[in-house]
Amino acid sequence: MAKAILVAQFLRERARWRLDSAGASALHVGRSVVSLLDAAAYLRDVPDDDPDLQALEAAGCFRGNAFDPGPEGALIVRGWQLADESSAGPRDLLAGLARAAHRARPGAEHAIPAATIGVPRQAGAQGPVPTR
Repeated sequence: MAKAILVAQFLRERARWRLDSAGASALHVGRSVVSLLDAAAYLRDVPDDDPDLQALEAAGCFRGNAFDPGPEGALIVRGWQLADESSAGPRDLLAGLARAAHRARPGAEHAIPAATIGVPRQAGAQGPVPTR
């Protein structure tokens, strides 16, 4: 199965989860859900040789027919676009997941520390939302 499709499935599942989650305001939930679904749709046109998808593969994020972004990537998705205004697009999400996966790889001590890069903290987000 194409890697972009696996990431898109993961994002759609998280969008469904977000709809069922309590805590954030309806406006924030709506923005997050639409943004996650937009990113899933964007991935339809992303080829498997895309550098970010290759980085996710190199980091071991694809296992069988499933995508697992790791703990930091999961936090990025969980807090995606929960702010009052949109701050990034689908490509930014994919790139952020790739960077998070790279940092989590064994031997990635020389990666840019998450604390040195970021998107303005989004309302309701938990944990850092790296961007570089």
